[in-house]
Amino acid sequence: MNIPFENLAKIDDILNLLKNQQTDTIEKRWLNINETAHYLGYSTDRIHKLKGDEFREGFHYYKRSGKLLFDKIILDKWVLGIDKLNQPNNIIDIESKVDEILDGLSLS
Repeated sequence: MNIPFENLAKIDDILNLLKNQQTDTIEKRWLNINETAHYLGYSTDRIHKLKGDEFREGFHYYKRSGKLLFDKIILDKWVLGIDKLNQPNNIIDIESKVDEILDGLSLS
């Protein structure tokens, strides 16, 4: 494999460009309602409906200076069904299932 010597001199320039590109791609955590709608693929009207039905202030979103700010990390968990607001119910369901299994195993 022949690599022209001129190209080897450009390696430092390429490395610097890559480093600058990495720092420019930091994702923001807090999304406004339009960004949230775009991120989730919903309309802003749907986000307002979810705000009343599923999203909870102080958990999924916060009001600051008259703006709604949605937490992208919590939204990702909501999409995956890993919502902390639903965990107590899941824990109760798991505990009742374990009790049911153990009751079925007990030798009377």
